[in-house]
Amino acid sequence: MSAAAVVDGGVDDDAARIPVWIALSALYLDTEVERSHDAIAATLAASPFPLDALQAMLVHDVHPVLFTNLMAPAGVWDGFDAAWLVERIRVRGGRRSRGLARWFRGDIDAQWRAVAAKIAALRAGAGPT
Repeated sequence: MSAAAVVDGGVDDDAARIPVWIALSALYLDTEVERSHDAIAATLAASPFPLDALQAMLVHDVHPVLFTNLMAPAGVWDGFDAAWLVERIRVRGGRRSRGLARWFRGDIDAQWRAVAAKIAALRAGAGPT
């Protein structure tokens, strides 16, 4: 499922996707992102998107734009500019990653699994794990 996922019978819009993109961008900060998992999960759990659509937004929208921050010796640590992030994602248009972006998914996949478990718990009413 792509970022143009169908939600409740209609195509989602940027108003629903932007908070998701911003929350997912925290996974790319040059910090101990595990400390942000609860906040990321809370934002994503409150979105109208199923887990597979959220993961698709991570992989196809956010990751290709921000993966280079994971390679930087002193990357962005205090948050990405939301307007810049949204514009870069829109310019890419959800195209699939090629080349280097694929090589830097290992840690992000592990981060996603941890956040996805928290989203599932929140949506089940169990609270964050």
